[in-house]
Amino acid sequence: MFRRGDWALLVEEGGGFRTVVRAGGGRVQTARGYIDADQLVGLPHGGVVVSSIGVRLRALPATIFDVIEHRFKLGAQAVYPKDAVHIVRAAGLGPGSRVAEAGTGSGFLTAVLAWFVRPWGVVYSFDNRVSHMRVAARNLKTAGLGDYVELQLRDVVRSGFGRVRVDVVVLDMGDPWNALGHTWEVLGPGGRVVIFSTTAEHLAKSVSTLRSAGFVEISVEEVAVRYWKPVPGELRPETFGVVHTGWIISARRGW
Repeated sequence: MFRRGDWALLVEEGGGFRTVVRAGGGRVQTARGYIDADQLVGLPHGGVVVSSIGVRLRALPATIFDVIEHRFKLGAQAVYPKDAVHIVRAAGLGPGSRVAEAGTGSGFLTAVLAWFVRPWGVVYSFDNRVSHMRVAARNLKTAGLGDYVELQLRDVVRSGFGRVRVDVVVLDMGDPWNALGHTWEVLGPGGRVVIFSTTAEHLAKSVSTLRSAGFVEISVEEVAVRYWKPVPGELRPETFGVVHTGWIISARRGW
């Protein structure tokens, strides 16, 4: 049953339209007419709401990725969900983890990190652009994750991460190799660093600097997702898809 404030994924019956609304949010304009989100309060999961033009939409509990896809504003290039989830795995995150992230961007990856470290953990997220911070703050508030994130306007290459001490550092920035000295400072022995790289040159510089800086257990992985057409009698790979997005580098701080 939906409670006031819950996010609901609305899926058109017999069609491809999908959107996300907050239960109890009043009248919401969509491409299928207006939705009265107040009707969602008390509605069982899987129930139906009808738009102002008569379109029936099935209401399902929304995931954090549904909220990010449909409700977040884009102010910078975002990490794909497949990579964000693998970054969480590589970082070994869970409730209570303390994370420093460099490269807040629009807050897409920040939100995923915060989702996994809550309710006791914290994400310290750093960016050197005010415009990025404003968009990220708005997005995190939308997702209800602001309490688990501390945003800081700071160039970590020049100024480091401040006085924080964390379990994991995640670097999604243009020159992560230049931040590895400061990364070492905020991690304890065995602490993890995860870097997202989008080019081979970027990857090579990061791996080389990790080795020379004393990091150990260096791993490089690429995440590929291949979608299939889920139609009986027509089962085959989809014609189009996202193949390469980047590499995920993980390592541990040496002793």
